[in-house]
Amino acid sequence: MAPSLARLDGTADCATLCEVLSRDGAVVVEDALTPTQLKGLNGDLDRIIAVTPPGVAHPTEDDMVAFFGQSTIRIDGLPAKSETFTEVMLSPLLCGVADHFLLPHCHDYLFNTGQLIEIGPGETAQRLHRDEDVWRHLPAPKPHVEIEAMFALSDFTAANGATQVAPGSHLWPSDREAEPAEIVQAEMKAGSALFYLGSVLHGGGANRTDNERRRGMFLGYVLGWLRTEENSFLSVPLEAVRSMPVRVQELLGYKAHRAMGVVDVGSPMKLLG
Repeated sequence: MAPSLARLDGTADCATLCEVLSRDGAVVVEDALTPTQLKGLNGDLDRIIAVTPPGVAHPTEDDMVAFFGQSTIRIDGLPAKSETFTEVMLSPLLCGVADHFLLPHCHDYLFNTGQLIEIGPGETAQRLHRDEDVWRHLPAPKPHVEIEAMFALSDFTAANGATQVAPGSHLWPSDREAEPAEIVQAEMKAGSALFYLGSVLHGGGANRTDNERRRGMFLGYVLGWLRTEENSFLSVPLEAVRSMPVRVQELLGYKAHRAMGVVDVGSPMKLLG
């Protein structure tokens, strides 16, 4: 039987969403954003996208050039660039999933990274990967390390680069690769989101169109005792953080994880006044 992605409505309860994620590793949530949030995100980011060239200017490793795409625009530091983004960070469904999968293994979780990812015409498919492999040095068996969501800010289609995912791959041996017949694309309307575990194989799709740009927004949370992919202390200016909701401040790393991440042997929250 060909694999498929389960689909839930944005009004689904968190318990149902977590049940499907435990079974399949990924699920499409339709209408995960309100129309106001969708409009706000695109409005906040349009100007920045217009002046950002594709590709990665300062790759950490040579193979990251192909991995991140040479016809793909990527922008991070989103909490400082979009007030609507900080609102989405506190989405009850997203935080509920993080509570379910991450809190059993940490005192609190952290914002790992958020990116605007706009795949341009001609971009090739990204290699399938597990995001949690960033922390590949953790010994097996690993707990759930990361939960994520890719929000569609434009329609995702098979032709314009809808995310590829291998449902069930979170349960596979770590060295097993997906066969073509085991991969599906997360086609979805703007405002929907692909929720997935950091242990599931996925990757950006190829954009085979001549004039469509597939715009998505990625957002993930990670165990609070791990180093995050994005350095939010530098990508989100301190002055901007001071005006954000307390919970967003905590998620950005200003809440110590017991004795980790302290300042003057105390809470970094004091820096926010």
